[in-house]
Amino acid sequence: MNAVSLDAARGDFDGLIARVLADAEPIVVNTAEGDSVVLMPLDDFTSWQETAYLLKNPANAAHLRESLAQIERGQIAERELDEQ
Repeated sequence: MNAVSLDAARGDFDGLIARVLADAEPIVVNTAEGDSVVLMPLDDFTSWQETAYLLKNPANAAHLRESLAQIERGQIAERELDEQ
């Protein structure tokens, strides 16, 4: 993950945003006080939030992990969705 100073980010904020969107790679912006923030695409942030929400419930997290394990073992089945 790349990092830039706040001053550098201010100097080319439009370019920084364009780079984050083009690369879909977050960039850390460091302040002079030693604090940091992350600049990332909104879609990525939303996905992280949804994942955190789903994994917050232990039962749901266990179910999701078991589903991933089934996929890795090749235990998958395709189904048609009924359109309403």
